[in-house]
Amino acid sequence: MKLSTSAKYFDGKTSRPYLLDLEVFLGEQISYYFENKRSVWKFQDIKFEKIGDHLIITRKDNLSESLKIDNAEVANTIYQSAKQSRNISWYHTLLDLGPKFYLTATVATFTLIACFYIFIIPWIGEKVTDLMPLSFDEEIGDSSFQQIRSFSNIDEKRSAKLQNFADHIDFGTHRKLNFKVIDDKEINAFALPNGTIVVYTGLLSKIENYEELAALLGHEATHVKERHSTKTLARSLAGYLVVSVVVGDVNGVMTSLADNANQLNNLSFSRAFESSSDLGSYEILKKNKIDPDGMYQLFKTLKTSHDGEIPELLSSHPLTDDRIKFSKSLLDKKEYTFEKNSELENAFKRLKENP
Repeated sequence: MKLSTSAKYFDGKTSRPYLLDLEVFLGEQISYYFENKRSVWKFQDIKFEKIGDHLIITRKDNLSESLKIDNAEVANTIYQSAKQSRNISWYHTLLDLGPKFYLTATVATFTLIACFYIFIIPWIGEKVTDLMPLSFDEEIGDSSFQQIRSFSNIDEKRSAKLQNFADHIDFGTHRKLNFKVIDDKEINAFALPNGTIVVYTGLLSKIENYEELAALLGHEATHVKERHSTKTLARSLAGYLVVSVVVGDVNGVMTSLADNANQLNNLSFSRAFESSSDLGSYEILKKNKIDPDGMYQLFKTLKTSHDGEIPELLSSHPLTDDRIKFSKSLLDKKEYTFEKNSELENAFKRLKENP
């Protein structure tokens, strides 16, 4: 099929356009006369770019030389012919797919990213942690605790009493656990990957019996046993690595490692990790024949003790009604008989005494 139309010609030497007549053989070639010389552009040797109602035709071997067709109907006819002969760039091919394609592609992309973060990155975190020796946990935890020590008031007397209390509990781990008390009214507790478990005096003041304290320490000890801090750090690094590779900033991974290593006490564990630690705490209570009501009462105490403000413990260990119900369901199972532990009770009383 042959078309005749007018066009503006740019020779690439000046910015001046020249008006001339074109003969277009769709899918084959474009010819025109300029300065009494006939030029022929084969479809396979030129690029087509549609901008609004205009069509820009450019030589592949000389991008500065181009034709501009302003007739919307003719421009569209030539453009459609070029599409059929696959002389349209991938970019303009995508533009031609329309808004429905963009919407579908956007939803698919976000779904893929969400699935990657929900399923792939946690899996990567698990695998990376399995490859890391425990010495990594020790080094990261030691470094973090030294930073904490530099700006916190460690109550050494109470720390010794808390350690004595914990020594009467079998946590079911070969990892050495060190218990420290920070003199601060903040309601908080956390576990570092090196086995250091920190409890704030603000939280100790809320705990009313040794069963509650045993449940708390069992929860934090499970975080250590199952390397939740390291897994969380690995997940974070995996996410940063993906983003850094995409944007070309691999150095961002090392910055992330440093930042997260110094903020391990503030890491927010996933709901799965919290459920795992709740169950681990229950198993420790069961192993030591301690009343499982301690866990239930601990969660109730935390839930009702914030006085309008969310305790720090709840911001890093998300506490929901589901977790309280979970602890109640464990209590209702009555899987084991418990008995009073006079050693733990006495150790708890000494801990609660005014220093």
